Amino acid sequence: MNASDMVRAALSAKKRTQKELAEFMGWSQQNLSYRLKAGTLTFDELAKALSFAGYEVKMVESTGEELPELGNSSSPRLVQMVDGVTYDTSKAESLCSSRAETGGEFYMELFKDPSGAYFMAYFQLWDGGYNSISPMTKSASAKFWGRYSGLPESEMK
Repeated sequence: MNASDMVRAALSAKKRTQKELAEFMGWSQQNLSYRLKAGTLTFDELAKALSFAGYEVKMVESTGEELPELGNSSSPRLVQMVDGVTYDTSKAESLCSSRAETGGEFYMELFKDPSGAYFMAYFQLWDGGYNSISPMTKSASAKFWGRYSGLPESEMK
């Protein structure tokens, strides 16, 4: 089974349409149809498409142990250098997001990278929108966490 077959099977199982998926992905129906037919979905696109249907992609060792969750965001990948430090959402753990409250065209997502540094990704998902990253202090991150994670600040990862 290839990635395109996985997406089609997931959509069918959840009674979702390719039109709905195309809208979710921010693509035209023609683009989605072409990508599925040509088998050109990237891993990130596959994971995002499967998440639309309620599935998640995990790497599991033969022992059953899961790979630590890094790059667990369903947002577009964002890489930016700030003050000489490169931040990459695909190499960091997504802690929480304001996406549910803002409707999705503009939202913020809090990340923690493997070194323990916190940063905020700002997503503007309209034509001409500009995505960006800002480093965050632990205390500022805790306030965002407290507001958007639904958990107390003291439980922030």
